[in-house]
Amino acid sequence: MKKIVVFGGTGGLGKKVIPLLEEKYTVISIGSKEVDITEFNQVQQFFSDNDFDIVLNMSGKKYDVFLSKIKDIDQAEINQMIDVNIKGNINIISSCLPKMIEKKYGRIISISSVFAELNVPKNSIYCASKSFVDRLVSIANKENIKFGITCNTIQLGYWDGGMCDRVDLKYQEAAKEKIGLKRWGTADELYKTIDFIIENEYVAGTNLRIDGGL
Repeated sequence: MKKIVVFGGTGGLGKKVIPLLEEKYTVISIGSKEVDITEFNQVQQFFSDNDFDIVLNMSGKKYDVFLSKIKDIDQAEINQMIDVNIKGNINIISSCLPKMIEKKYGRIISISSVFAELNVPKNSIYCASKSFVDRLVSIANKENIKFGITCNTIQLGYWDGGMCDRVDLKYQEAAKEKIGLKRWGTADELYKTIDFIIENEYVAGTNLRIDGGL
């Protein structure tokens, strides 16, 4: 069985997807208490001590604020969002690549968001951070595909679990009305997408959008 590490696997959506992954893969779920992905040395040490075929980063941080209303009180949340969404992905990808290059195989999948391609008021920094992840991963693929390593992002729409659970119910219903299927995506649908990317080497350098017809 291929071995997969899931960062952010302790979150709401991660807890639903991991049991499905475990039916086919050996899964190690990592939360921030085990490894702080914003700390480069911690991530490097983790990958120095462990070997994986597949790296799945489900970690993410979202904070809403209008650019014109940013104050000093917002700085900690903004910095944490940048650290998790941007530095976290840099640290994970750069740290897992050396062993993958050595064995000439690897799958790197980062969870992005449809917000990467949308201009959403009050979400400029979050949208920009996800756009960064999409570009980072696509270039990582360009650099490493020759070693048998594919790198892709999954641009999630609205999903059953994770950040959607923290949105007020009235806004959840309004969001569902914008979706063609009029429902959230399911953990099983996300699992099948992850498995498809793992099993298909020709899926390489993509920012795969799955949003139910948003």
